[in-house]
Amino acid sequence: MADSITDALAGRRLLVVGASSGSGRATAIALVRAGADVVFAARRTDKLQAAVDEAGAGHVVAIDVLDSDSVSRGVSEAADLLGGTIDGIVYTSGMSPLRPLADLSAADWQQVFGVNTIGPNLVIAAALPHLSDDAVVTVFSSDSSLQPRHSLVAYAAAKRALEATLEGWRTELLGGRRFVAVLLGPTMPTEFGDTFDAETMGNAFVHWQRQGFRTGLMNADDVAGGLTSCLAAMFAAPDFGIETMLLRAPEPPQPEPFGQAQ
Repeated sequence: MADSITDALAGRRLLVVGASSGSGRATAIALVRAGADVVFAARRTDKLQAAVDEAGAGHVVAIDVLDSDSVSRGVSEAADLLGGTIDGIVYTSGMSPLRPLADLSAADWQQVFGVNTIGPNLVIAAALPHLSDDAVVTVFSSDSSLQPRHSLVAYAAAKRALEATLEGWRTELLGGRRFVAVLLGPTMPTEFGDTFDAETMGNAFVHWQRQGFRTGLMNADDVAGGLTSCLAAMFAAPDFGIETMLLRAPEPPQPEPFGQAQ
């Protein structure tokens, strides 16, 4: 299996947005180790360089997905570093405040939709002139788009809108390019909840228990390995497509702390 993954990904030119931490970082590193030529993109170039050093290869490009000019410049720079062609994009960036709907400000809504919905679409649009005919565009959504969590409803709404836009790309951009929505369940490590205060998190957890959310946690490296295998399968078979993947850990024998939502 390892040889077939390397054969399929060797020399493939990929842009990973959100590669400075969490599942994005793990995925970018896994793709490099499978033989791909990878651009690591995010806002924090020091974190990106550390990830490239760990991977042993790769390129660093600064992209702030809330800044359309930064997206345009960053995608153009990434394409240049990859020789003018991008075979695939993996967009993993995501954020949300932990706050009930009634307490969200206009700025909160704009930031949540900016990172989770508008950002990936700007990246895809900027990359279109550079995408190969069999390109695979993979964008991380969340299992919370299926059932919004208390105090994370804006996040779920933004991810649900994201999934609709990916269906739109499939509808409007005909041919061999494929668009994949990855609905990610709770995964560690992650920086997603770093700004959540303990009291708000505790209150939200009570509601999440009431809503019956699952408690199993995935490891970011396992997610990266599985996603790398799926990308390899798609690159190996241009007529094979995956439109939506729901990734969740099996439930543990005993309940575990819920961890940070994805």
